[in-house]
Amino acid sequence: MISEADYTSRDATALADFVRKGEVSPEELLDTAIARIERLNPHLNAVVETLYDAARRDIADGLPDGPFAGVPFLVKDLHTLVKGSRLSHGCRFFAGHVSSHDSSIVAKARAAGLVIAGRTNSPEFGLNSTTESRFLGPARNPWNPEHSTGGSSGGSAAAVASGMVPLSHATDSGGSIRIPASCCGLIGLKPTRGRVLAGLDIGEGWHDTFNAFAITRSVRDTARLLDCLKNGGEPAPYYPPYHDMSFSEIPDAPARPLRIGILETPPNGVAVDPEVCNALDGTRKLLEQLGHVTETASLSYETGPAAEAFLNVICSSVASTVGYHEKHTGTVARREDFEASVWSALQIGRQIPGGELNAAIACIHLTGAEILRQLGSFDAVLSPTVAKPPLPLGQLDAGEADIKTFLSKVFAFAPFTSFYNISGQPAISLPVAWSPEGLPIGMQFSARPGREDVLIRLAAQLEAALDWSKPQTALMARLTER
Repeated sequence: MISEADYTSRDATALADFVRKGEVSPEELLDTAIARIERLNPHLNAVVETLYDAARRDIADGLPDGPFAGVPFLVKDLHTLVKGSRLSHGCRFFAGHVSSHDSSIVAKARAAGLVIAGRTNSPEFGLNSTTESRFLGPARNPWNPEHSTGGSSGGSAAAVASGMVPLSHATDSGGSIRIPASCCGLIGLKPTRGRVLAGLDIGEGWHDTFNAFAITRSVRDTARLLDCLKNGGEPAPYYPPYHDMSFSEIPDAPARPLRIGILETPPNGVAVDPEVCNALDGTRKLLEQLGHVTETASLSYETGPAAEAFLNVICSSVASTVGYHEKHTGTVARREDFEASVWSALQIGRQIPGGELNAAIACIHLTGAEILRQLGSFDAVLSPTVAKPPLPLGQLDAGEADIKTFLSKVFAFAPFTSFYNISGQPAISLPVAWSPEGLPIGMQFSARPGREDVLIRLAAQLEAALDWSKPQTALMARLTER
């Protein structure tokens, strides 16, 4: 059996190579992952449902000969179906719902050879930048368990950062891949709109702001997994610009100088913590040392109407999801089954007229075009991922009775991420720094639509320069000893 030290110090690509060479079996990798989950999860609450027996059956039935054959994997408990598993969206109202089939992204993960061992923690409906639902309980940051993992893919981030699995499924409607990647010292790519098909089970998903992909530890895993999960022509509401190169080849491709905009201030004017500003300045200097040209960038649009439109889209999506469940199960939504902020969103969503929702979607599309107009001249744009280092648990309370007030607090912590969901651009959070208290600080890069290759190549440059695998491996070694 592979040792925990060997398991946690390797990325998914290396583990898959071990399996391919016959040096370790998928069963051994799964057993090691299970042992890690069982020992650490009581302290971190990253995994909310285990699927060990199903994973063993998948291995026994024979895994596809995919790039990640035999590598353990987890799927977030939000808007994503895994056949035979529960889907709660982090909400008591959906407790007991069991999925009858896989979402398309899960089917693609299986085709890549990934072994699904469980489901990860999510805040209720994903409507938080921390992962602390009343129903599932808080996910805890492996770097400091008294601090937040970020959200909404916080369970996935905690699982990867603690070495339970080398990569994990995640989703992103306003920063939910990038925020927890930043908080947990990991890589979080939000692909271009339409690059990865989340699953037609949810239609457009938050009216085209919903994205699905993963949280990883290495750039090569990110690139290889994107090749596995990208839409290969399946029916979908949106299609990204055509890309004829394997993303797996990008990390080793020759680098070229880029014109990179530096976005220091978010459109909503929220103040950024000095430690985060220091990390931004250090990243800018490193980019210049690597031969890139940096220029100050700015982004200004009418945040009030855009925020109101985004709120209407969120609330209508909550109402749609709840209404669908009511219709098909005969259950009735009750206030006590929801957190106060989500109940508020549900009531608003049920009262939004069709014309008002259509106007909100139009506002989002127009705002996205304006964002692209202002930032589109740059090859990439650098900003902080979040405005502060990871927050102590309990600071973003979804018990707030008014969803609008609550989301204003969420976007005060994470003011740099949601506008890329509006514009549809790819964006990635990279673990470039740590605070004096030892908490991760991520930086975000965006590129033009369809140019994930620019982000992956730039990320590979920074990975080589900063070697962020060292602090990651040191953390997992400490957790192994506990």
